[in-house]
Amino acid sequence: MIMGHHRQIIDRSGGRRLCLYSRKPRSYKHFDGLPAVDSVSPHLRRHPLTGDWVGIAAARQGRTFLPNQAECPFCIMVDGGPVTDIPVDAYEVAIFTNRFAALSAVPDLPPELGVATAPGLGICEVISYSDTHDASLATIGVERISLLIEAIGAEAADLLEVDGIQYVLPFENRGREIGVTIDHPHGQIYALSHIPARMERQAAAFRVGNPLMDEIAGMAEELVISQNDHGVAFVPEWARYPFEICVVPFRRVACPAEMTGDEIAGYAALLDEAAKKLDAVFEAPMPLTMGWHIAPLGYEDVFHFHCVFQPLKRSRTKMKYLAAVEQITGLFLLDLPSEQAAAILNGLEQPDE
Repeated sequence: MIMGHHRQIIDRSGGRRLCLYSRKPRSYKHFDGLPAVDSVSPHLRRHPLTGDWVGIAAARQGRTFLPNQAECPFCIMVDGGPVTDIPVDAYEVAIFTNRFAALSAVPDLPPELGVATAPGLGICEVISYSDTHDASLATIGVERISLLIEAIGAEAADLLEVDGIQYVLPFENRGREIGVTIDHPHGQIYALSHIPARMERQAAAFRVGNPLMDEIAGMAEELVISQNDHGVAFVPEWARYPFEICVVPFRRVACPAEMTGDEIAGYAALLDEAAKKLDAVFEAPMPLTMGWHIAPLGYEDVFHFHCVFQPLKRSRTKMKYLAAVEQITGLFLLDLPSEQAAAILNGLEQPDE
């Protein structure tokens, strides 16, 4: 299956850009959208005990907070209507510069402090899955998810070619319960000038083998959520979150940009099924975070691309909050064993009230 996509790039004020992805070439009616945000350049400060970088980005304090649908900045624009961040009359998938970015492609020099500092070099983008305000990954369908995979793959591959960028993370935060401030179906992409320590440990694991394929080979059948010729979605035995789902293509690729058309279609079907089953657990949209794990720079020859859904609801009335021991030590405590979570996702058991 050969799919392919068309990308139209629109340059906007303040060095921003809007990339519109569609299955076929199409024309758009353009408007003047929301202006760039003037802000203090972000910078990084190094934690002296862990060596981790902490990003300081004052502009984010003023970011859009829970607008009503009529004022949603990710909806389309129409004559006489509200001004948005996607100033066209219709679109399929849009990726654009985040007005309230935590990082900058051209950061200023950092302040001199008592701890080590560095420029806040990086690129922050927003991914809108659909111009339909109340859509979601669970409702846009396999064809649109396929286009989304292609768009994210193309964008990630481009970002990893940018001088100074070492790691790219496409991700989604979903649900007001976890602090999402815009309801429109969307994710983000962060391109960083360093590889975070946790991500480097994850990537280094592939230097000595393929832990994902090893787990799949020995996995109990009841942990499988969905499977086809091109990959599998499953609840990992090492899950840290209730109803966590890992989605892995069978062929090792470093980035979705390396997938064939058939592989993209198969992977889209797995993401679609996983998203639908998560929303079915409590018969409501599942609050979650979701990460697209792409090879960091230097690990392209060994890393195995995969996606992980991290749901944050453990019963109809209870959220999974990261408490002190988890935040401080990184030791996660899971109330719902993987085997039971898989049974609930597969409709074999009922969730707790």
